[in-house]
Amino acid sequence: MIVQELNPVRLRSGAQRPAAAHPAPSARMPPPPRRSWKKIWLRVHLYVGLIGGGLFVLTSLTGSLLVFYKTIDEWLNPEQVIRTVGTDQPLSDIVAGAKTAHPDWSPPDTLIFPLHERDTFHAWFKDPASAPPKVRWHVVAVDPSTARPLSNREWGNFFVSFIYELHQELLLGKPGEIFVGILALFLLLSIGSGLYLWWPSPGKLRRALTFQTDGSLIRKHYDLHKLTGLVGAILLMLLALTGFYLEFPDAVTSVVQWFSPVRETGPEDQPQSEWQAGVPTILPEQAIAIARATFPDARPMWMGLPQHERDSYSVGLRQPEEIRQAGGQTEVWIDQYSGAVLRAQDWREFTGGETFLAWLFPLHNGEAFGLTGRWLILVAGLTPLPLYVTALRMWWLKQDAHRRRRES
Repeated sequence: MIVQELNPVRLRSGAQRPAAAHPAPSARMPPPPRRSWKKIWLRVHLYVGLIGGGLFVLTSLTGSLLVFYKTIDEWLNPEQVIRTVGTDQPLSDIVAGAKTAHPDWSPPDTLIFPLHERDTFHAWFKDPASAPPKVRWHVVAVDPSTARPLSNREWGNFFVSFIYELHQELLLGKPGEIFVGILALFLLLSIGSGLYLWWPSPGKLRRALTFQTDGSLIRKHYDLHKLTGLVGAILLMLLALTGFYLEFPDAVTSVVQWFSPVRETGPEDQPQSEWQAGVPTILPEQAIAIARATFPDARPMWMGLPQHERDSYSVGLRQPEEIRQAGGQTEVWIDQYSGAVLRAQDWREFTGGETFLAWLFPLHNGEAFGLTGRWLILVAGLTPLPLYVTALRMWWLKQDAHRRRRES
């Protein structure tokens, strides 16, 4: 430090201090005025919007479609909805019926239960010819009342699955997931800088919240841009934050663990069955009955079937008032030979950190607040399009005006 390099004798004797150590108040540099900061953030906002705006629009529009992905899929593919409602067949027959679509493959990895009266079971098969990092999945829809397969589709090759891959990874695999996660941070930067630029001076709030119909064409585009941004800012920030978590769950979980414990839930942490030679495995419907006995008020949503001799059944359930509506956060792991409950995860016993993480996906797709929440997220996903169009139009009009002035 400069003070430490000064002569202490001179300082104690009252000699004048060098200006470099303690400048006089009049010599100190004033902080940059707000106008200068606005110029800096205007450039940041402009370049982030121009460079990333198209991708913001792409990911947000695809996200809006995915809010009602199941409804869209059933509308585009009527075979996913059964025509007549009857008595459900045993789960073992449902699994056997699904396996007829892939007789040479292992049993389905996961079985998704129907969400409504006319919905079907969906059995997910892992293609044995594929390998990480790009594992191919096939989804077989099975009629609950007949155990007959209704469709057999490869994930990524039908509309809603294509939209999902485009939204999650831009069809680029793992590098695409990383890119989309970083893109979420740039969206936050764009929203934050836009709010800073909009923030009105004292006494100018009314003008900042109005649309001037008698203004210039640039002014009209600006007013439309700012008002659209204000309407969607909070929800877009929410989507960006939750989207970052979905792309980088381990990074976010590590940060959350600084404040509250979070139990490990990766595949390597799943409890294993105690292998018993010659002992038959329990049936899927028996595993469901055990899980329901563990949580009597819960509704089974999905089950993971054992693929190897040490694997266990895993049953996902949804208890009343759970945040996650389509999947639930309650889970039971069951020994495939003895039927013993190896572990039970009760959402009511989550730590603060686990509860926080459990909220993020339901917030991202809006299901945390039911149908109203889904519609809000859908509308929020539409706002980047007019923001991008008005921004491009303003930029082009200003460039054209500059060109005209130079030529005149």
